[in-house]
Amino acid sequence: MYSRSRSTPISHDPRAGFTIVELLVVIVMAGILAAIAAPGWLAFVNRQRINSTTDAALQIMRTAQSRAVTENRAWEASFREVDGQLQGAAHPVETSEEAWQTLVPEASDRVFIERSYTDLVSSTCKAGDFCVQFQDRGIIADDWLSEQSGDNDRLGRITFAATDNPDGTKRCVVVATILGTIRIDRDDGCE
Repeated sequence: MYSRSRSTPISHDPRAGFTIVELLVVIVMAGILAAIAAPGWLAFVNRQRINSTTDAALQIMRTAQSRAVTENRAWEASFREVDGQLQGAAHPVETSEEAWQTLVPEASDRVFIERSYTDLVSSTCKAGDFCVQFQDRGIIADDWLSEQSGDNDRLGRITFAATDNPDGTKRCVVVATILGTIRIDRDDGCE
């Protein structure tokens, strides 16, 4: 008929569990894995910060270029560093009022403008330390163009790097042609 099984009480053996040696082995293994993964993670985070900053700078340049076309007047994309914060603004060339914005608020104190690889410096900048100017048709302004020292591959660039940059990662926004072609380049393309 029916068989009833009796539940047996669970016995607690005071010797059951992990030994200190086993715990130490697990802790050492976790430390080794963390030491291996940390540099890769830091490089990944730095690349993401640099990419975000470069994308924000590209958007400011494209905004200035498109506003130059739609408003039929010259616009400037300006960049500067203020108290360790990277800022950018798109504004008409003839006005002195700029709407400065922090490029990437969560990363701007960890990313800087690599001045040795940046050649958007011009005395024609109405604001900021670095700029590019677009004429009313969205092409590069003649005054700005005459001061650039770029090579055949570009007219000018602004380059970003991380403050704690173990792998030397750089990203740059390149003004490539007189027609106002803008692109993002990386590492060797920014040198």
